[in-house]
Amino acid sequence: MADIFPTGCYAASNGLKDLSKEQVEDSIVVLIGCGPVGICALIAALEYKPKAILAVDGIEARLSLAKSLGAEPWNYLTQKDELEKRVKELSDGRGADVIIEVVGHSSALDMGFKLLRPWGIISSVGVHNGEIPWTGNQAYGKNLTIKMGRCPVRSIFEDSLKLLAKKQHLLDFMTATVMPLSNALEGYELFDSMKVQKVIFDAEK
Repeated sequence: MADIFPTGCYAASNGLKDLSKEQVEDSIVVLIGCGPVGICALIAALEYKPKAILAVDGIEARLSLAKSLGAEPWNYLTQKDELEKRVKELSDGRGADVIIEVVGHSSALDMGFKLLRPWGIISSVGVHNGEIPWTGNQAYGKNLTIKMGRCPVRSIFEDSLKLLAKKQHLLDFMTATVMPLSNALEGYELFDSMKVQKVIFDAEK
């Protein structure tokens, strides 16, 4: 609640909160990144009940988790062309209505921009150090709305906590890996190689 879950809620809210109920029900949402924040964003986005959420990542274990929660999983490393076709198919050719980006890399923003329909919304909470991968003229031509930045945890804490209480049973992945603190090096290696979502260290061991 100090960071990850509220940030996921914030990402979903920025993409969907300003749409009418009818617009949300007809919306195609593409979530780019299925790490811990991405999965939290997925759980929050599902509360809005859009027409479909396509979860994009390159790690099959993450995609399996996203699928179990109700998203349509897509591996951008092996299914990039098929993903574009699927977005067009679901949206009657217009493109995704909402992109939720939680990776923090220019290539993820670029993918989102290309999948987005004219007048669509990009909600980005990834920490970016590189350049924005589109020009002002391209953004102007697409009439996009972009909401990008750090989650103001304190201001959304109460609403996020209410959703956490309701959806806590879906967050077991956060506590699935518990290791002795003496094995910290192994824990960091597991996390760095993206074999686990999170690692909890037991300081008494």
